[in-house]
Amino acid sequence: PAIWIDWVELEGPQGPFDRASDQTALTETLARNDSNLEETPRARKILEQFARRAFRDVSPEADFIDRLVSLFQTRRSAGDSFDAAIRTPLSVILASPGFLYLYEPGDEAQRRQLNDRELAVRLSYFLWSGPPDAELLQLAEQNTLHLPETLRQQADRLIADPRSDAFVAGFVHQWLDMERLDFFQFDVNLHRDFDESTRAATREEVYQSFAHLLRDSKGGRIGKLLKSDYIFVNGLLATYYGIEGVTGDEFRKIKLRADSPRGGLLGMAAIHAMGSDGIASSPVERGAWALRHLLNDPPPPAPPNVPQISRLDDQVLTTRERLLAHQEEAQCASCHRKIDPIGFGLENFNAAGKWRTTDHAGGKGRKGKTWEIDASGAFHKGPTFGNYHELRDLIAEREEDFARGLTEHLIEYALGRAFGFTDEDLANKIVSSAGSKEFAVSEFVHSLVQSKSFRTK
Repeated sequence: PAIWIDWVELEGPQGPFDRASDQTALTETLARNDSNLEETPRARKILEQFARRAFRDVSPEADFIDRLVSLFQTRRSAGDSFDAAIRTPLSVILASPGFLYLYEPGDEAQRRQLNDRELAVRLSYFLWSGPPDAELLQLAEQNTLHLPETLRQQADRLIADPRSDAFVAGFVHQWLDMERLDFFQFDVNLHRDFDESTRAATREEVYQSFAHLLRDSKGGRIGKLLKSDYIFVNGLLATYYGIEGVTGDEFRKIKLRADSPRGGLLGMAAIHAMGSDGIASSPVERGAWALRHLLNDPPPPAPPNVPQISRLDDQVLTTRERLLAHQEEAQCASCHRKIDPIGFGLENFNAAGKWRTTDHAGGKGRKGKTWEIDASGAFHKGPTFGNYHELRDLIAEREEDFARGLTEHLIEYALGRAFGFTDEDLANKIVSSAGSKEFAVSEFVHSLVQSKSFRTK
């Protein structure tokens, strides 16, 4: 027997914060060796230690601490308990610029090399989305973190740590435009089993697949995101994909049949759900996404005010026929000739990423028409393909284009700014370096971390 719970919401804590049962270990941890101090010196000790940690190993100014202590004393005079009174100055620390911003002072007219503490902070926020730990700060204090071998070892350590899951989620979400996965509510009548739990599982599949390659320094080739003979699923997602023998919430690596459409990004339901409107698939969205993210050949934005082809409203047409009509319009043809064939090759996946061999028309005047899906096509001025599997094989051959696109997005993510023409040489070097190591995902990270751009302000 089993029960499935979609979600649980908890609210708390209830009641005042200064009850004995609500006290946290914060003050005890920060001043555990100073329990015999008088109250004000103890508060000062807590605030100094907390501020230094919050400011990423930068000692706060004495007058800043003096003002915090004064604020603590004011709250105590007003009748607050010690723990309640200390919370107010602690909140001030967390609202201060030293905590909210990564401070890397520099001369706007000239670049400078980051010192080791700044490098520790940049590396940690890149790979952990959080402050550096004691080991990073110790190496920074010893002025050895910048040494190439030390920096590589620390990057490997941060990647292996579960805290790098924050990098995986943040980077992949930004790189693959995964916010689209939450754009639509899926029609419950057409896609009843694509509920919020399934949607979350499909998102996690993408993250797990990238994380696996990132942490596999020898076998983590980026091309496995284009085509692989395995997937990462939990029991829920395995059932959704029609894969037997997988139970439980934990994601695990599963070997695929040779003829499986799964494996690689194009086999993941999340990718196809993003290329839909929650009701029907969109070959245009899917084709544009593949050009943009897999082939590093993004199509230009659609021209403004392109009218719908109203003459087709009452005609019973397949998806392919309807889109081919757009190519008859001059303002549409140049882009759609590149986009649509790839999207047609992905039509075996429905709006929620399930495999299908037929499709049907919906909406006024078209209800009831069913047709066999034709996934054949040809790249614009390129090779032809007879079905989805052949399309995936052709895309998998474009590993270097895929690597280049990933590199540009990685530079943006790590440096916190848009990729520009001045980054071209850096991107070329990263792709070349990673290519010499069979495009292992971790090598893209190492090459970027060792670069002058990452180590300078």
